[in-house]
Formats: sequence, structure tokens, C-alpha cells
Amino acid sequence: MRPALVLLAVAALVIIGTAEALASNAQLAELPGRARPALTGGGAALTLVGTGLSVVVYVTLGIVLARDDTAESRVLPIGIAVGVGAGLIGGAIRSYLVRDYLGDILASYGLGDLLVLTLAVFVALSVLVGVAAGASLTWLSFRAGRRAAMPRPPS
Repeated sequence: MRPALVLLAVAALVIIGTAEALASNAQLAELPGRARPALTGGGAALTLVGTGLSVVVYVTLGIVLARDDTAESRVLPIGIAVGVGAGLIGGAIRSYLVRDYLGDILASYGLGDLLVLTLAVFVALSVLVGVAAGASLTWLSFRAGRRAAMPRPPS
């Protein structure tokens, strides 16, 4: 297993999450007076595309690991490592992008002091979701992507 593969997967996931966050942030910026965001088809489509692309990254990672004949015992830790990296870096970037909007909303309820805690919880949840997705999707796609054992020809 090449460390570059792990870094590539983390980078791809961070790019996907950041692009989705930038688009979401642009939608939030268009709201008049920090109004509450409406559930729209565009927002749902953005989430579905981001989630779908992230699944593709994890599945591709698992298949590449299977084709590289990576030991099965290493696949789960690799998927977890990718999930932790992507969740930590991507969660931090996304929380940075949404901090002003969230700070204004919390302040309007008199909870402005909870901004840092709220953003920390967001990053922690991003890591947990990354670990769950990384571990499960990478391992399942590894199992599905392994070449079937060739039976020995009769002697």
C-alpha cells in the first residue's frame, strides 16, 4: 500500500467537501438578514452530489487496495485513517467557512459564546462520520473488489 494513495483519497474528499461548503456558503450569503435557510431542491441536490462523490472515493480506494493485494487486516485501518484525515481537515475547513453565519445565528439567540464549542462539535462529528464511512465503504468495496481465487487445475 502506498501512502500516496491515502493522501490522494484524503485530498479528494477534502476538495469535495470544501466545494460543497463553498456552494452552501454562497447560498447562505444570499439570504436576506441571515434568515433561516429554506430546504430547496438545489441544496438537496448539492448534498446528494457531494455524498455520492465521497462514496465513489471510498469505493475506489477499497477496489484499488484489493487490486494491489493489500492484506485484509490493513484495509480497515486505512479506511479509518482516510476518514479521520478527511473529517478533521474537511470539517475544520467547513466550520471555518460557516463560522460567521453560525455566529450571527447563535448571537441572535444570545448564545454567541457557544460558537467555538459548536464548531468543535461539528468537526468532531465530521471525524466520526468520516471514520464510519471510511471504514465501512473501504472494507466493503475491498471485499467486493478482490479477485476470485482461481481453483487449482486437476492434476
